[in-house]
Amino acid sequence: MNVELNALRARYGRMLVTLLWAHVPVIGLAARWVGSMSPLVAMTAAAVLAAIYQLTWHWKRTAPVTRNIAAVVLVAEPALFLLVFEGHAWQMDMHMYFYAVLALSLAWFDRAALMISAAAITVHHLVLFYVLPGAVFSSDGDLGRVLLHGAIVAFQTIVLIWVSDKVVQSFDRIGRMSDEIVAKSAALEERTREAEEANRTKSMFLANMSHEIRTPINAILGFCHLVQRTPLEPRQREHVSRISTAGGVLLRLINDLLDFSKNEAGALTLESRPFDLRSALSCQVQLVAETMAARNLTLRQELAPDLPEVVVGDELRLNQVLLNLLSNATKFSRDGEIVLSARLAQRDGDTAQIEVSLRDCGIGMTPDQMARLFTPFTQADSSTTRRFGGTGLGLAICRQIVEQMDGWIRADSTPDQGSTFTFSVPLAVGDAVLADSALPCTAIRALRILITDDSPIALKMLEEAFARWQMRVTVAASGRAALDMISAADQRGSGYDLLILDWKMPDMDGLQTLRALRSMGLRRAPAAMVMTAHGVDAVMHEAAGERIDLFLAKPINARSLMDALRQLPGLAERHLAASVVDMPATEAPPQVLAGRHVLLVEDNPINREIAVALLADAGLQIECAENGLIACQMIEAGTVDYGAVLMDMQMPEMDGLTATRRIRRTHSPQDLPIIALTAHAYDSERQACLEAGMCDHLTKPVDPVQLVTVLARHIRPARVAPLPPVAPAPIAADGALPDMLPPFDIPAALMRVNGKRALLRRLILSFAHGNRDAVAQIRRLVAGGRTEDAHRAAHTLKGVAASLELPDVATLAGRIEAALAQPGGQALDPMLDTLDAALWPAIAAADSLSQPAAPTAPPQAQAQAPADPALLGQLRSQLHDQVRRRSMAARGAFDALAEALQLDPALRGDHPLRQALLRLDYAAADALLDTLPSDHRQPRF
Repeated sequence: MNVELNALRARYGRMLVTLLWAHVPVIGLAARWVGSMSPLVAMTAAAVLAAIYQLTWHWKRTAPVTRNIAAVVLVAEPALFLLVFEGHAWQMDMHMYFYAVLALSLAWFDRAALMISAAAITVHHLVLFYVLPGAVFSSDGDLGRVLLHGAIVAFQTIVLIWVSDKVVQSFDRIGRMSDEIVAKSAALEERTREAEEANRTKSMFLANMSHEIRTPINAILGFCHLVQRTPLEPRQREHVSRISTAGGVLLRLINDLLDFSKNEAGALTLESRPFDLRSALSCQVQLVAETMAARNLTLRQELAPDLPEVVVGDELRLNQVLLNLLSNATKFSRDGEIVLSARLAQRDGDTAQIEVSLRDCGIGMTPDQMARLFTPFTQADSSTTRRFGGTGLGLAICRQIVEQMDGWIRADSTPDQGSTFTFSVPLAVGDAVLADSALPCTAIRALRILITDDSPIALKMLEEAFARWQMRVTVAASGRAALDMISAADQRGSGYDLLILDWKMPDMDGLQTLRALRSMGLRRAPAAMVMTAHGVDAVMHEAAGERIDLFLAKPINARSLMDALRQLPGLAERHLAASVVDMPATEAPPQVLAGRHVLLVEDNPINREIAVALLADAGLQIECAENGLIACQMIEAGTVDYGAVLMDMQMPEMDGLTATRRIRRTHSPQDLPIIALTAHAYDSERQACLEAGMCDHLTKPVDPVQLVTVLARHIRPARVAPLPPVAPAPIAADGALPDMLPPFDIPAALMRVNGKRALLRRLILSFAHGNRDAVAQIRRLVAGGRTEDAHRAAHTLKGVAASLELPDVATLAGRIEAALAQPGGQALDPMLDTLDAALWPAIAAADSLSQPAAPTAPPQAQAQAPADPALLGQLRSQLHDQVRRRSMAARGAFDALAEALQLDPALRGDHPLRQALLRLDYAAADALLDTLPSDHRQPRF
């Protein structure tokens, strides 16, 4: 029976107990008042009726027997009242009570109880009419009257039974509907949970893909950075710059996708740090200044004077919102003005409600377009995507970030007139003493400074920064104007102390301006600080030989500008220069790094090669480990005093977190800093690194300046005199690489390595050496149940094959990788057979490169004296030790030993041991140590 109906019956049953016991005193009072019956007898009879029902209720509750007894007891109550009022004028009125108790029985919603009540009433009237006529009616009663009462009772009973049945049917129907609703609600909740779980899985997948996606981006940007530091022709430098720019665009696109997926997965967390609000706003403006100038746009800033100096919040996310809005405003506008305003909307104690508004003069939007504005993956319309590009995620991410900051964002727009985007976020007010814009010392404030930049926006930014420091500066809009002003000031005897100069300007760029300045024969030439947004390394290379005191990378904020001023020699007080904590972007590598040993733990050989080159430039001694287990063994051996460990997170055999926990059992963070290298997008990953015992965190692709800065922050000074920096081993100069080498696409692969044939040859040989048994290895891993390792092996093969322009191998390896990611998916054996068939031609082609050419007769040369055996033993021991420690210096040790052994220079470069060292394959190198002859008389190869 329906739960609600039973609950109603239970409430009625409990109420009936109270009602029947309430009859006891009422009947006693009535008997005393009328006087026809003893009150005690009347109360006793009423108590017996109440007790009978209560006992039944106690044992049976709402069972049918309880309902039937209740029907009889209820009819007995008015019958008892008739006896009490016998002969009284009210006796006839007591008949109304029969109808009342009959209606009261309806509350059981049981037709049996109603019929028993009706039958009891009828029997009562008929029996008492003949036995005690006065107990039914007064003296004028007759049988017809009894039958009339019976008919009325029967009619009422029929109506009540009909009502009762309908109510029961309604309850049954409601019960069934309720059951259906509950079942469907449960199914809906289950489907909702499944959908949410699927959405979280999708978002987590996208976020975790950052590790896979950022690895090739790291290679692209890292090698571009390395190539830009080498001598290049102007056209080559332009091509590399475009590759680097395209890689940066790709990285920003991926970051947008990851940010959106992280927020969908509930993993986008906010940080809380103090920062300079005005500098943050100005910094983002500088990032789009060049684009604005190219589109003939001017920027007007309206920053309210009551804006707090320092606020506490997530500066990175706030900058992300602002930069997205600035980029959109610039992209959709041309020939006009963009207005950026910021004001203090409300101040409540230590919390400031900051409202930022950006008004453009772009294409505007209709109300229908604005309704879809903040929807992910949508833009105003399809033509917008075709004309201006973009993913449609930017504004959706902005809304997510602002709402997570407990703020709001809105847009107002008119077609063909422009749009205004406004967002407001609450930020805690920080201590103004901590502001980066704090007043500089007197020595700096006394400088006479000339700023030269063709961008009015950049000039205004810098003017405002100096004005906040109570410094007056002079500005020039071109190199020619700057030279005229410097010449005039020098003739007056009040020359400038510092020239801050933009590198790229029309008519006369920064380099031409500086050369003209040096040829002017000034009595006192100003110091030169060059600003550039085109890569500091490239500018430094182009300006080699020119006397430039400091390079400053755009965007420029108050902190970086003040740091630069403090670093200019002879211009700042000594104690201020010593107080600088953060190393400027273009500062030389700190002396604390020179000669220190750093252990690089990274399983990807390309990432290792890039990191080694960057670290070697900082004067560091680098040793490598392919996974966490090898790193732990090297550290536990105790043969090297490592200054720091750079630890990748995802590696075979032992990952970075497990290795860190093992290292921390014997080494404290103060003794051995461990810095995480990871491409993970989640802040929770960084927290996991810190909890495992790591000291800091670097995200791939690693910025070279940030890498050196973080190392300088954690590495302690060496206990002994530093060793001279070890330069990375040069690329083999033989370059014996044919123009065509099927299935390798040599022309396309050469473009990936900037035309360096020797480097490409080495990479192809390394590919053949490392992947000769790749398919067999995947088979073994799958057969052994190590699906994750097999998935990693297929992923690595796919990436390397794509880098070397083996599209068939890369595609097949990618299919196997996808199949391994789906348990119970496609059969692997046919796919592995196909991959093996595609891979072996590449291996054979690579092997053909290792075949030495026919030797030619070497020129006659004076025979060298054999090396001292003691020296040979020392060199051999040194090489053995460096290979065991996986040190990059092993390359130089091999060359020294090969020279001492008088090995043929033409064959030395192809020696298997040297090839293993070039691949950073120290395990193979260790096994090949015995291939070197013991002296010069045994030239074994």
